[in-house]
Amino acid sequence: MNMLPGIYLLVLAVLQIPAAKAEFFSSTSGLGQLLHTEVIVLKELQTYVNEIREHADLLQREINEIRAEHLTAAKSIESYLNNPVNAFRLIKRLHTDWETLEGTVETEHSRTNFLEAMAGHRQNLSFPTMEDFVGTTLAMTRLQQTYKLDVAELASGMLNGVKYGSAMSWQDCFVLGQHLYSMNDFNNTVPWLEQSMRLLAQQSYSDEPVSLDFMEAVIGYHESLGDYQNALNLINHVLDVEPEQRLHLLEKRAHLEQLISDGVKRGLMHEVARRPEDYHATQDYLIYQQVCREELMPTAAAQRELRCRYFSGHGRSLNYLAYKLEELHRDPYIIQLHEVIGAHESVQLQHLARPVLQRSEVYSPTNGSTAATFRTSQGTVFEYDEHPIIEKLSQHMTLISGLDMGFAEPLQIANYGIGGHYEPHMDSFPESFDYSLQRFKTNRIATGIFYLSNVEAGGATAFPFLPLLVKPEQGSLLFWYNLHRSGDADYRTKHAGCPVLQGSKWIANVWIRLSHQDHVRPCQLQRDHEVSLQYKD
Repeated sequence: MNMLPGIYLLVLAVLQIPAAKAEFFSSTSGLGQLLHTEVIVLKELQTYVNEIREHADLLQREINEIRAEHLTAAKSIESYLNNPVNAFRLIKRLHTDWETLEGTVETEHSRTNFLEAMAGHRQNLSFPTMEDFVGTTLAMTRLQQTYKLDVAELASGMLNGVKYGSAMSWQDCFVLGQHLYSMNDFNNTVPWLEQSMRLLAQQSYSDEPVSLDFMEAVIGYHESLGDYQNALNLINHVLDVEPEQRLHLLEKRAHLEQLISDGVKRGLMHEVARRPEDYHATQDYLIYQQVCREELMPTAAAQRELRCRYFSGHGRSLNYLAYKLEELHRDPYIIQLHEVIGAHESVQLQHLARPVLQRSEVYSPTNGSTAATFRTSQGTVFEYDEHPIIEKLSQHMTLISGLDMGFAEPLQIANYGIGGHYEPHMDSFPESFDYSLQRFKTNRIATGIFYLSNVEAGGATAFPFLPLLVKPEQGSLLFWYNLHRSGDADYRTKHAGCPVLQGSKWIANVWIRLSHQDHVRPCQLQRDHEVSLQYKD
């Protein structure tokens, strides 16, 4: 929204909106509710505008710009909402801009009806919370860092060179940078504030006093961060426009020039460093990001022995046709089977899951199952006898693996959110795992992932140590063993879900336990786990 700087000063403090019914950032499936909310509150605002004439030009411009967004969304709502920039702007508008518009109405005598209607909508409609706003902010920086996206391109709606959606306004960039600042993510704050001021300078009102006042406020951000060059650039711009009215900036300019000349490195950007134990600073995590970007791939020698073939399965296949099996890795053995289920079945499974999706959790020995920032998705579970299509997945797993699905955990269907990801992890449980409350008392011998959707960009399954990247292909099944034949964890199978850059990622996870599987995968006379121990830590 291109609000005038004077009005936009009302949103410098980002406020939490308390009335919310669900969590939206962790799954793209619920974003349609937010678009529905914005359609309704936009209609409410139009009613108010029709009752007044003062401020009408300003408010009508806001309406027209949002309507233009909705027309873009109407061409393909799913594609629009699956775009992380569009999702951020939608949440940002509902989280901050609408509060600003309500603030402009408070000075009008005819505001009562509008404000009462908005209060009712906040009780009855879906609005994003501060957690959603934080989640989308983290998603934007996660995509930026994982895929090395240029901030200017990302703000313009470009993702990896492809134009997917509308550009961000200078206000969008400023609010994102300001929020990163409040989260102490100072290094990521700088480029977004810089982009915000670059876009503001392109506006017709950029030389107006209120715009220059705003730029002066941003100078303070850059100076506190220790980003002296950007602070100096803004001072020079402001002085070029109003040299006589801004004489107080001359002393600050001289001070900044001296700091730059002396090579001084101080400020928040230089004082706050990552903790040594921060996983995101490890070589392990950097390798994962490189695999997601396809900078690391298996060597030609490693791929030379891999084969594609038809596989009839352990018994007769369900459709009396052989499976299309592609070997992705020999040791550990990882395969992908193509066209296992049809597009209609994939969509049906999504429809079954949508009404009961909840924030995905992860297990830790100390905290049990909790939501975590390193896994942003929503999921739900089904027993295999709950629906014929789910039962069919079980039958496919039996035929493909030969394993006893009577010792499989319930099927988990998951949908990944804005920039949705799952950082590197093991599917097998650690040695300290407490099985006393478990339905099955043994570890996860194997994993199967049914891909229920294609993903336009990102969202691949990465095995950093191999290094292998598997892109989602609707209807296919990815299968591997988590354990050596000895029952020890195979640490080479540590894997991750790369952030979704564009699109919506749906998967169905199958985890099979070790119990009663020795007829298919018997132990050898000697333990065979040493080959993966180097990857344990």
